[in-house]
Amino acid sequence: MTDVLDPDRFRFDRSPYERPNFKYRCGRGAAWGKPCVRGPNADGSCGGAATCNPVKNQNDRFECRRPAIAGGPCTDGPLPDGTCALCQPPCTPRRSLRGIRGRLGLLALGLVLALVLGLSGISNGRIGGISSWNPGPLTTGHARFIAAGDCTVCHAQHNTGPTNWIAAVFNESDITGKCTKCHTFAGLDRQAHNRLNPGRPNIGETTCQMCHTEHKGKFANIVEISDVQCATCHETKFSSFSSNHPAFGKSFPYFSRTAIKFDHGSHFAKHFADARFAERAPETCLTCHSQSPNQRAMVRSGFEKTCEACHGGQMARRELVLLRLPEFEENNIDRDSVIDACGPIFDEDEEDVAEDEEEDEDDEEFESVSMEESSIIGAFLLGVVADDPDEYTKPMQEFILAMVEGGLEPVAEMIDEHSDQPISSKLLAGLNPESVKRVACAWAANLEYELPADATMGGWYGDYLELRYRPQGHGDAVARSWIEFSIAAAQDAEDDDAGERVTALRDSMLNPKEGVGGCIKCHAVSTYDEDKDDLAVEWRARDVEHSSQNLNFSHGIHLRLLDATAAELDDSQKGCRWCHVLDPEANFASGYTDFDTHSYTSNFKAIAKETCADCHSEGNVREDCQLCHDYHREPSFNIRISSHSD
Repeated sequence: MTDVLDPDRFRFDRSPYERPNFKYRCGRGAAWGKPCVRGPNADGSCGGAATCNPVKNQNDRFECRRPAIAGGPCTDGPLPDGTCALCQPPCTPRRSLRGIRGRLGLLALGLVLALVLGLSGISNGRIGGISSWNPGPLTTGHARFIAAGDCTVCHAQHNTGPTNWIAAVFNESDITGKCTKCHTFAGLDRQAHNRLNPGRPNIGETTCQMCHTEHKGKFANIVEISDVQCATCHETKFSSFSSNHPAFGKSFPYFSRTAIKFDHGSHFAKHFADARFAERAPETCLTCHSQSPNQRAMVRSGFEKTCEACHGGQMARRELVLLRLPEFEENNIDRDSVIDACGPIFDEDEEDVAEDEEEDEDDEEFESVSMEESSIIGAFLLGVVADDPDEYTKPMQEFILAMVEGGLEPVAEMIDEHSDQPISSKLLAGLNPESVKRVACAWAANLEYELPADATMGGWYGDYLELRYRPQGHGDAVARSWIEFSIAAAQDAEDDDAGERVTALRDSMLNPKEGVGGCIKCHAVSTYDEDKDDLAVEWRARDVEHSSQNLNFSHGIHLRLLDATAAELDDSQKGCRWCHVLDPEANFASGYTDFDTHSYTSNFKAIAKETCADCHSEGNVREDCQLCHDYHREPSFNIRISSHSD
């Protein structure tokens, strides 16, 4: 008896079945007094054959969404195909009181029409123009765009005759198409939150007037909606944020991998704590981060401001070896041809040269000036094994002779043969053809090439047994081009010797401990291919906003409240670190070893709901739905309107 007298027994967060706007009610409830939680669908079909409607989570797996009022998530969980595991026989929904009332309303239609006609045009000296034809004034914002009496801008049935008026009584009005002529959104106009929900196929279309109704007066706020309105659609019901709002996700708000592999944990615990780098350490979090224009995200400042003080000169030491003179077991190079092309390149006089030639004729053992292996790039271009002299000697010596004759040209041709389009101009940018010839002449004569002066400015240079490139700082275009070239070449590699060579080339370029692979020490390499063949380097840092575009969070007001500008970097009780707490146990680097963007471990512990509820609770700071959640995605206004008519 107490339950019957309880006026709150049908509250949205307490009643297992309260749908006052539905035209049907559950058949089980009508027959046995025990309605199912989900109830009938809007079209009168049974909606309770399954206990809940499983939804895909961020791990691309279905999870149970049975509401807490029905017992919470079940132990069995959904089936692999996404259907609910707790199915039951469907019932036959019956018309609700609303449906019966609709039929009875037809009987009163005549009386209503009579009243409408009787009340039309009533006016007196104190009340100006009260009429059944006038629903009330528009809000000021809409009134500015609509001329007085021009109801057809929104209502198609206006001024179309009595037949259409009567038809409008039986047809649900939908002016969404009229609204979206002016109001635009980033997404679907008639879908919840303007987005697709592939894991929830039963979600129906939405209309603007479900939440926004006009003719409430000039100064009415038709944008603001109540928490009860939000709760009518969401399966999980709650009365307030601080009391029973669902907990945040286990990784909130760190859902996606960052493009730059900046390990906050190691920098805070090791580098910034080192007295040698104390002067270079940032003073606060805001030294490196600033608010985005919409204050939704904290954007990183550029490399020059945040990283260059410590890492500015590192890339200049990560050199690329294009060619290396390997060890030869025999000499097949014609010295006369070398002398003709290069001129006198020996320190010995002509008699010494003749003596050397006589020794060669007596089959004296050839002694190679190099004891090294071929470079990985050289082996790839020539299609040979880097550590097999029997295989690489002849093609490498022929290649050296080609460089003696043609300088840079044979190198460029060899590179372009391994690409779908000419790319040698990027890979060899700044390489002087004459320098290539000089290096080749020395190698052809079985000599080390001695650079006249140190290559202090960076770029291409010959160094004894190698033709090398020294990057000229962060963002070096040549180093970046070689990395991208190796990735592109490896995408179509097959399981043969050539495939092994190109894979070795790519792996060396992506090795953060070798050569230009130093770029990968900071820049993430990602793939969306299960076979991990389609790799791409994320050269630009991207600002990571919240995963839900309907989540409205302002960093600006929170930074001021937490006094972030005065909080020292190591103060965990002030500023940004009040919410963003470092996780000393997190293995941040492991998230980048397999190139998979989904395998990500954040440096920070997830932010719990309780952190926000410290302030946002009853009697303190606002906690209504619209404080944190936007319904529409990127709402805007179409200012280029030529006509309001269809």
